[in-house]
Amino acid sequence: MERINKIMNELRKFSQDIISFEPPLSDETLVKDFEQKNSILLPKDYKYLLSLHNGLDLMGTTVYGFSGKENLDCVYKFEHNEVIYPQFDYLVPFSPDGRGNFYCFDTRIHDNDSCPVIFWVSNYEYNKDDQPELTNQSFAEWIEQVLIEWTLEYYNYDGSEKE
Repeated sequence: MERINKIMNELRKFSQDIISFEPPLSDETLVKDFEQKNSILLPKDYKYLLSLHNGLDLMGTTVYGFSGKENLDCVYKFEHNEVIYPQFDYLVPFSPDGRGNFYCFDTRIHDNDSCPVIFWVSNYEYNKDDQPELTNQSFAEWIEQVLIEWTLEYYNYDGSEKE
């Protein structure tokens, strides 16, 4: 989990005005119950992040944990049971894009303590020949690109816009 530790050090460079970290996950049975109930395994790098921070938000880009009204379990239930185009069972939506779509773990594949991240468009009907887009090979890679690189493309660590 060395890579997640390095990523966390990078995320801590951002001003507390633009990033928020939830306290560590206090009850690991929430993760185990979620995995058992849904017959999936969450990636180890994500579970490690939860042991440090049970969710986080950087300028509106959220990574769900297992607390609060919008948490991983509630969003999973909603996106699999209460929408017109339900997500595939093996997908776990861990970050919304702000437009009703989600970055999701593809839990069919576990490699090097993680699994691929795909982008699910919620108002689109996917099929076996037309699958959601693969965005990153791992959760850590997703954090590096989407949270850190994309933010630093337009903003400084203090939240001020780059010129």
